[in-house]
Amino acid sequence: MKIERIPLLVKVFAYQIIFLLMHYLYAWFPGSITRLFGATSESIFQHMKAVFFSYLLLTGIEYGLTRRTIAAPVRYLYSRLLGAVLMPLLMNIYYFTAAAYVGKFTNIPLEIVYANLVLLALSATTFLLELYFEQSEPARPLKWAIVLLFIITLSEIIIFNYRLPWFDVFEIPPGWK
Repeated sequence: MKIERIPLLVKVFAYQIIFLLMHYLYAWFPGSITRLFGATSESIFQHMKAVFFSYLLLTGIEYGLTRRTIAAPVRYLYSRLLGAVLMPLLMNIYYFTAAAYVGKFTNIPLEIVYANLVLLALSATTFLLELYFEQSEPARPLKWAIVLLFIITLSEIIIFNYRLPWFDVFEIPPGWK
């Protein structure tokens, strides 16, 4: 079967399913391998990790289904590496919107609905960006920057999975209060 491109809505829906599986992977099958890829708690970081690895898994599936029809494999690769870097960052932008404009959720089911809407917006935005970036040939310095950002993101996700950093994003650092 020859597939040229997975439609955006199908890809968004597939991502939603993969993310939910990745989110609960560790809870369903606790172990050292599932701890690396699945969310181990409800922290923002663990969701960022699940978003990142879900994106990589979907990208692998997409590549397997469409590889014969990819016109420019190099542009495809760099657009997907950039998408993997952007997705956890964009997740924060979308997720913190409610905190900025509405405040704290007091209703857990409402927060779950909101989180799923964030996931839909996040995946649609990232998939649109990757399509855009796939249309242009990145210059060599940009290729190096994308690879470096991907390596840094991947290494931080792995390291922080086992050893959290000493600071909280919203806390004033010690000595600055």
